[in-house]
Amino acid sequence: MIEQSPLRGRRLGALGWIALTLGSGCLGIRFGNATDWGGWGLLAAGVALVVAGVWGVLRGRRHLTPVLTSLQGLPADERIVLFLRAFSDDTGFSRVAALRWFLLLFTSLLPTPAHLRTEEDQVGRAVAPFGRMVALGRPSDRLPRLGAERSYASDETWRAEVLAALDRAALVLLVAGAGRSLAWEVDQVVGRDDPTRLVLVVSRDRNQYARFRQALGGRFPNGLPDHPPARMRHRLLRGRYVRAAIWFDGDWTPHWEMLDGRFPLIGLARRTQRALPRALRTVYRRAGVPTRVTPTTPRPWAVKLSVPLIAAFWLIPVALPVLAAILAKAVGAALTDALDGTSGASADAVTDASGDSFTLGHDNAFDLLSTAWPMWLWVAVVAAFGYRVWRGGPYVIMMARIQGVFVPVYLLAFVVSTLPAYARSAFIALILLVLVVLSMPVAAMLLIRRDVRDWVDSRL
Repeated sequence: MIEQSPLRGRRLGALGWIALTLGSGCLGIRFGNATDWGGWGLLAAGVALVVAGVWGVLRGRRHLTPVLTSLQGLPADERIVLFLRAFSDDTGFSRVAALRWFLLLFTSLLPTPAHLRTEEDQVGRAVAPFGRMVALGRPSDRLPRLGAERSYASDETWRAEVLAALDRAALVLLVAGAGRSLAWEVDQVVGRDDPTRLVLVVSRDRNQYARFRQALGGRFPNGLPDHPPARMRHRLLRGRYVRAAIWFDGDWTPHWEMLDGRFPLIGLARRTQRALPRALRTVYRRAGVPTRVTPTTPRPWAVKLSVPLIAAFWLIPVALPVLAAILAKAVGAALTDALDGTSGASADAVTDASGDSFTLGHDNAFDLLSTAWPMWLWVAVVAAFGYRVWRGGPYVIMMARIQGVFVPVYLLAFVVSTLPAYARSAFIALILLVLVVLSMPVAAMLLIRRDVRDWVDSRL
């Protein structure tokens, strides 16, 4: 019996991302310092927080995943994808990239929603152009799995549920697994004699596929192909659990496609989601659907507000010294002009207190700004960072969350440790205090909101 709590799901999701942010920050500090007992403590705390954060986010999403009342009661005009598999494959399809040990060590400093997608979720997103992916759930589930939207039926009604969805599905995904019910489902799929709607998903390992082929391969009119020998390329570039796909011509001729990535480690978080449309491009083209659904989720107001806050935090402390230098130069020149009695509209150039020639007006400001090329380089970096936040870049948004927590703490510690030097200028101290208290912490809080997380996730 399903026991969902939306309130618990929202809380677990928020706490999970807070833990991921803190854990990633601890790991970043640890890898940036020398190895000592404090560093090892930060490493242990970071790993524990990341693992707890992954668990919290996934658990929270399961509380919020919609559950269908019945596959027979779906809207008549809605396109669906029917996902058929043995319940024993649910554990494998629930794997996420964030818990792979080498990914945890090398890339979990910036975990994104892509790293928290299950294999089944990636399959569902890959076939989203065909419609919403639906499936029957295991009766013993307490929370639904992440991926296909599930309906829970009794032993007496599950066949009617499958038949109702099978008759109207735009695409049928059948996982080559093991199970007593799978043989009946294969008979129903093959009996409809519509092979262009069927894709056979090969998962786990070659032994599982060999058992499926031996037991049920003869029920397909032209049989099933052999599993090709495992090459080094496949070992390095294969997905987490889904390994291959088989699609069929109109006469049931099977075609084997390996679901490999293009580069080792790169794109591992979404390898299945990206590899499946590439392997099944003929199936997509034959059905007249695109290989990807364009997201339509509007940009949340929290993202629009966080971009200027982040820009203010990083640019105002850099701009203030330059503006102060321009102002001091102009004031010094004006004082020199007054003391020498040379002020007037006819005097364009004067000599400042140091004896250097100085031109009043905008030309002097332009000259000073043109020589401050490190400042312009920093402005370009901040602008690129802000643009990626605006566009929903998952890595930079996670970086902004981490910076919003840790950078103000370091800045505040720096200001406090050098307070006598800053005590002479109350204005600068006030500006720094406002930046510390408001800009980055507020931006981090905005970027961790659920609507922002959902928006970023919809774009991946």
